Amino acid sequence: MKIFLGFLLEINKGSGRKWIMVTKKLYKIILCLLLIMCVGCQRKEVKVRTIYSDIYTEEEIQEAIDVIKKEFSKDWKGCTLKEIYYAGDDKALFTSYAKQYQGEEAIVLKTNFHTNYFAWKIGLNSNCDYEDYQWILIRNNNGKWKHVDGGYG
Repeated sequence: MKIFLGFLLEINKGSGRKWIMVTKKLYKIILCLLLIMCVGCQRKEVKVRTIYSDIYTEEEIQEAIDVIKKEFSKDWKGCTLKEIYYAGDDKALFTSYAKQYQGEEAIVLKTNFHTNYFAWKIGLNSNCDYEDYQWILIRNNNGKWKHVDGGYG
């Protein structure tokens, strides 16, 4: 890039105004290309793996997934969500979590995601893939799901 700019400088010696116009156009082109690349990165669709349940309907599972997707995009800067899915029926575990977090019902979701360099700011390892990361949600009276805990373990 430096060589290219030096070349342009040699061509435009003595014509300061033309040089300024060329560099402004060049910077605008570079900025547009960077913007397009960034927008393209953000539009990746999250894969939602379908796992059927005898406890929850597809709509109930989707409502829980939507809560985590929204929270992830808002609070998990430096991370790219790749996949999210229902962890499967485990009535004893769900009852235990519901009791522990003062809810009537609990559900567990799992995610796969990638972190970038800045993920250390939210307590995660930078440039790593996390798989089967667990999210615990509860609700009362068939209300809205609320994220209460998560992680490994």
